[in-house]
Amino acid sequence: MKGVVFTGNRTVAVREFETPEPQHGEALIRVLATGICGSDLHVYRGDRDMNQIGGHEPAGEVVALGPGIVNLEVGDRVSVHHHQGCGVCDMCARGETVRCRHGHQCYGVSRPGSFAEYMTAGEANCIPLPEQVSIDDGVFMACVGTTAYSALRRIEARAHESLAVFGLGPVGLSAVLIAKAMGLRVVGTDIAPERLELGLACGADAVVNAAEEDVTERAVEFAQVPGVDWIDGVDCIIETSGSTAARECMIPSIARYGRIAIVGVGQDDKVINPTQIHGKACTIVGSVVFPLGWSWDFARFLATSGMSFAPAITHRFGLDDADEALRTADEGRCGKVMFVG
Repeated sequence: MKGVVFTGNRTVAVREFETPEPQHGEALIRVLATGICGSDLHVYRGDRDMNQIGGHEPAGEVVALGPGIVNLEVGDRVSVHHHQGCGVCDMCARGETVRCRHGHQCYGVSRPGSFAEYMTAGEANCIPLPEQVSIDDGVFMACVGTTAYSALRRIEARAHESLAVFGLGPVGLSAVLIAKAMGLRVVGTDIAPERLELGLACGADAVVNAAEEDVTERAVEFAQVPGVDWIDGVDCIIETSGSTAARECMIPSIARYGRIAIVGVGQDDKVINPTQIHGKACTIVGSVVFPLGWSWDFARFLATSGMSFAPAITHRFGLDDADEALRTADEGRCGKVMFVG
């Protein structure tokens, strides 16, 4: 089978591999689609030859089963959660496999990933897709979509509240789509005109070009409701960009008693002033990926809400075009870039 390998310094190679055999408790999955994630780009930009298949956002069809499978059947469509823990520590018991006490394995980093025609995955990581949920949506479920859903859940975002999404890459666009399906009013910010257009296409009520406009001023203005004179900022913020400039805008833009989720991985500058937090009495949470069990909740949300991630997808490539696919995603002026089988 074909697989894509990161070879260092923004280079990739398409190589031939043996089709894996599912071991005890594993399924063999024909990868129908898989996304390129921002964390894949961190590896892509590095100088290491990973010498293994990358990728961790797959959705596909179960084609074979190893021994010990309980619920899966051949022919099932599944999304694959990308972190596998030890299964016995307290973090794994909570579904927080990314925080496994004994070190998690991530598809595409510490074990062969999804940039391939086939992959194996543990049954616990395979989330069955309801018939209403497409394979493309299953790709978003595997990482960026459920990451955005979890951030909204952690800050208890509610219908009719105002939300600012800082950064309109794939996670930010996912947050816009989900928040609109939940009934929130949403303003998105970015510095790339292409991504501002995508934000509007995904349903944002307004967008702000952070390179040209005052983000805080615009966010506070957006939050206003006719006839209500006490609103001093947006109710919720999801920060996905990881940039210092965006993070400096968070507390000035949030309403008193508002809630902020920091999702983006980026610069380490110290930009949060505890006095500002105290003055706003706001809540700030770090939101890292999502518990495994929330994938099942999100699958039900997608099935019942009828929402789709289709507006956030801008490019589809075959595995043979991996170099162009990774280069496109790395430029940061697109929505979701996917490999399709």
